[in-house]
Amino acid sequence: MRRHWLFFMSWTAVFAVGLAGGIAAGELIRDQNGSGLSWLAVETGGSQETVNKSYQLVLARTYLCGVKDEEIKQVPHEQLAQALVAYSGWEIIASDPAKLILYKRENDLAPSCKANGYFGLSPDGVLTLFNGLPAEQQVVQTFYRIDTAKMETKLTKDKLESLKRGIRVRDLAEYNSVLSTYSEFQTDEEES
Repeated sequence: MRRHWLFFMSWTAVFAVGLAGGIAAGELIRDQNGSGLSWLAVETGGSQETVNKSYQLVLARTYLCGVKDEEIKQVPHEQLAQALVAYSGWEIIASDPAKLILYKRENDLAPSCKANGYFGLSPDGVLTLFNGLPAEQQVVQTFYRIDTAKMETKLTKDKLESLKRGIRVRDLAEYNSVLSTYSEFQTDEEES
C-alpha cells in the first residue's frame, strides 16, 4: 500500500511540475495572436478555445456510510498545478483536455449521515442506516440480517425498542459502536 502511495505521489508531482513548467514556458513563447498557450492545446488534443477556458476539476468522494458525492470546481489552466498539489492525497481516475476527475475514499461519515443518520431494522430484519427515522424508510446503507430472537433474549427491552425506533449517529465513533454492539446478533444464514 505504501509503495502504491509513493508511486502515485511521485507521478502526481511529476505531472504537476511538468504542467507548471510547460505553462511557464508557454507564457514565454508567444504565438502570433499573443496568447502563448497554443502549444498546450496541441499537446493535449484540445483547441485554443479550450485552453483559454477554465479546467473542470471533479472531486468525487465515497464515505464509510455509503454516501457518494461530487464537487465540481472550475480552475484556470495556469492554476491547475497548484490545485493538484492541494489535492495530493486524491487519486486521478480520469482526465481529458477539459476535465480531470479526482477520487478519495473518506474514512469518515458523510455530512448528511452526521446530520440525520439513524440505525434501525428494515422490515425484513436487516441492520440498516437510514436518512431520518427508520419509519421513513430512506435507506442509506444496509449491513446484515439480525437474529431478532437471539437479540431479544440477550438485550434489555430499552435497547430493543431503541433499535426499532432508530439509534441516532452523529459521528464515526457512534457509527462503529452500533455496528459493534449488534454484530453479535448477525445471522449466519444466507438468503437464496
